[in-house]
Amino acid sequence: KLSPLSDTTNLAPAMVGVDLYTHIRHMLPGTIISFGLALLGYALVGMAYGTQGGDTARVEAILDTLTATFTIHPILILPPVLVMAISFRKVPAIPGIAVGALAGLAAAMIFQGASYETAMNAAFSGPSIETGNADVDALLSRGGLESMLYTISLIIVAMMFGGVMQGTGQIQVIANRILRLANSTGSLVLTTALTAIGSNFLLCDQYMSLVMTGRMYAPAYRERGLAPENLSRVTEDAGTVVDPLVPWGSGGAYQTATLGVPTIFYAPFAFFCWISPLVTILFGYTGWSMKPLAETEAAPVAARA
Repeated sequence: KLSPLSDTTNLAPAMVGVDLYTHIRHMLPGTIISFGLALLGYALVGMAYGTQGGDTARVEAILDTLTATFTIHPILILPPVLVMAISFRKVPAIPGIAVGALAGLAAAMIFQGASYETAMNAAFSGPSIETGNADVDALLSRGGLESMLYTISLIIVAMMFGGVMQGTGQIQVIANRILRLANSTGSLVLTTALTAIGSNFLLCDQYMSLVMTGRMYAPAYRERGLAPENLSRVTEDAGTVVDPLVPWGSGGAYQTATLGVPTIFYAPFAFFCWISPLVTILFGYTGWSMKPLAETEAAPVAARA
């Protein structure tokens, strides 16, 4: 949600025409509050269930397998640190990811003894690890670039779908009907959040939610004198974050497949996913952290009015 390398973090501001890092900074207040409340919720749940010693044998087996299979060296932390440093320097996502990938490729060849061909195959198709430990094999045998093609295709289709609906005027018709209920900043934010959440349930994907909601409400936010980063924040707080709560959505299906737990069982404990939309709606009604449109941007809107 806050990573400048994340797909949704780049898509949400792109749909409303705002700078990536402006979008990230504007999300911070709500994210910090939601994260703090979620931590409090987990602390209360932890106290309610008590504390019991866990079985560390499985963890120790994983650590032993990793130590025996790979060369563990402090310098191997350099690639992720390099990616973080590049992000803090506000380098665009594509060059940042490319530098991190090249650093990881070099680390694999130097410290793990992988050949260039093996490393490139792992980057493209994903590594196939067989250590004899099922947990380690499942952890490390992930897809490479090929595994991301489905996600990339979804984003492209979502943008095409949104473009067709915008070009044919369908988005404007839908928005005009919905916006009859939005007679204040608070109700506008509430309507936006409900649209993002509803899009997740109806369209089964967070990318469709971000594209549709962003394009649908961008004119309304400008007409009300609100900066576009307010809209991009709402779409993330109510679109991106709610996606894992949709059992038939891409996020919910992925969580269930990864954790082996049905969505309906983990959803009550996904505190951040519930709190984040509520916080952003509260911001709308209180006006706190609702940035007004800059005078240079508001002038053309006023002239058209």
